[in-house]
Amino acid sequence: MNILGIVAHPDDIEILCAGTMVRYSQQGHQVTFAIFTSGNMGDAVIEPGRLAEIREKEARDAADIIGAKVIWPGVMDEHVFPNAEHRKLMIDVLREADPDVIFTHAPNDYHPDHRYVSQLVFDSYFQKGLPYIPGQSLGACRFGKSQLYYMDNLGGIDFSPTEYVDISDVFEIKKAMLACHKSQFDAMQHLADTQLFELIEVQSRFRGMGGGCRYAEGFTRLDAFQRGLTKRVLP
Repeated sequence: MNILGIVAHPDDIEILCAGTMVRYSQQGHQVTFAIFTSGNMGDAVIEPGRLAEIREKEARDAADIIGAKVIWPGVMDEHVFPNAEHRKLMIDVLREADPDVIFTHAPNDYHPDHRYVSQLVFDSYFQKGLPYIPGQSLGACRFGKSQLYYMDNLGGIDFSPTEYVDISDVFEIKKAMLACHKSQFDAMQHLADTQLFELIEVQSRFRGMGGGCRYAEGFTRLDAFQRGLTKRVLP
């Protein structure tokens, strides 16, 4: 299968679904990370142009650990909107990845970039399969029945998983992928009083308690027409 994680910022995948991506990769599936913004506003000191370069390299280094492909639209951080321009970009992303399974942010996530990426994924799904929409890349116009899963919210706030993935055996790989995002460790501590390794340790352990294992990632599946609902596709 083609597995797509489509997120707003570099490091969102590593925090919220990297363990699941590792398991898919180990099973031989094609994994793609699509990171909608460049993350260029994610520091109070490093100027945006330089930070975008740093964060793209960090994202690609993390993806390389499991052999994942990276799609990098490069939208300005903190400036994602559910408009025609960004829908066009999202359709192109979906055509390039041609996913069987999609992971993205929950619609009620705390960050507007996260929420709007989630909406753009939902809004672009059908357009992805229609070949005559003007101005789009030719790409893969397969009108597939992709299953779509929403990732956990940070802190698990107002999120009730309906399915879990046991990541106990790959948690150290998840940590290694997150460690590639060196620019964000000081930035998150300074800007948000958040220690990233502690964040994933606590959240993964908590979801593991709910999922009946040591460490887990939790998801909710979007149940909607043409999404292919008759089988479990999580690893």
